[in-house]
Amino acid sequence: MVDTINIKNDLEHPPKQALELQKTHFNWCSFTWIPVFKDSSQPPIYYYVKVKNLYLKLIGHQLLVSNSLHKLYHNNNYKPFTYSQVVEAFEILNNQLPINIFDSKIIKLSAGVVIEEDSQKVVDEWQYFLGKNYTPMKDKNKIYGAKYFLTDYQIKGYDKTFEVKNHNQVNLKQPFFRFEVDNCKPKVLNNKTNNIGIYTVKDLLNKEKFSKLGEMILKKYIQIVKLPKLDLSTLSIKEKRLYASLTNYDVKESIRKQHPHMYKKERKEYNKMMSNLDNSEFQNQVINKLKEQINYSINN
Repeated sequence: MVDTINIKNDLEHPPKQALELQKTHFNWCSFTWIPVFKDSSQPPIYYYVKVKNLYLKLIGHQLLVSNSLHKLYHNNNYKPFTYSQVVEAFEILNNQLPINIFDSKIIKLSAGVVIEEDSQKVVDEWQYFLGKNYTPMKDKNKIYGAKYFLTDYQIKGYDKTFEVKNHNQVNLKQPFFRFEVDNCKPKVLNNKTNNIGIYTVKDLLNKEKFSKLGEMILKKYIQIVKLPKLDLSTLSIKEKRLYASLTNYDVKESIRKQHPHMYKKERKEYNKMMSNLDNSEFQNQVINKLKEQINYSINN
């Protein structure tokens, strides 16, 4: 369930080479730290080392660790990554890195699950999330998913089978869909709506808080406004115009901003018209599969 981490730790005893801004690489805690320069005539801005797929950055008294914990453990992020495996992965890091990993503060966190489902069919029904339209996820000319950009996090859903085959030359043989809350800052995890209480790695490994993270992922999916399957032949011309204007994001926003009273009236009519439609069978199927995978990750 947990994927990419971006954490930082305040060092009590950083290496003197980093504090003195040494311009050459140096060894510290069994790693060779390489300086990075913005200008070669100036001191380095930080030092880095790669540990498998993780990227470690040393800046003064701080050590930052980033990249996919899921891929570190499984070498991929399409297999389930369970609570016990997350705990084990952090314990391994705690033994390898020159910090108490559990005290590390979370800067950003990504978490999601993979289900067996037709990704195109799922994303085709997506409309808005908190009033925002999605941006298509592309690889060259192929659209393989959708992503909503918000201030303090993103939400994305995409064809995992396509991505793995294209990037890793691995054929998963079945259609897999990945849903993910991406680059999530602590203020989102700990606001009044979510109120999870995750600030550190230790918090993340609290089983109750880990479970709440899973609940948040599911809630984010449910919050996406989906497009009901509509038989246009059953609508009057007025209803067709109403449907067209309020399912086109740019037109809808233009009406909302320039004609708020009309928008309020038409939105009420639109909601009444849509209340008789039901595409819940497929969406309930998707939600149940997401819930099943989230529960599996929590309970194993």
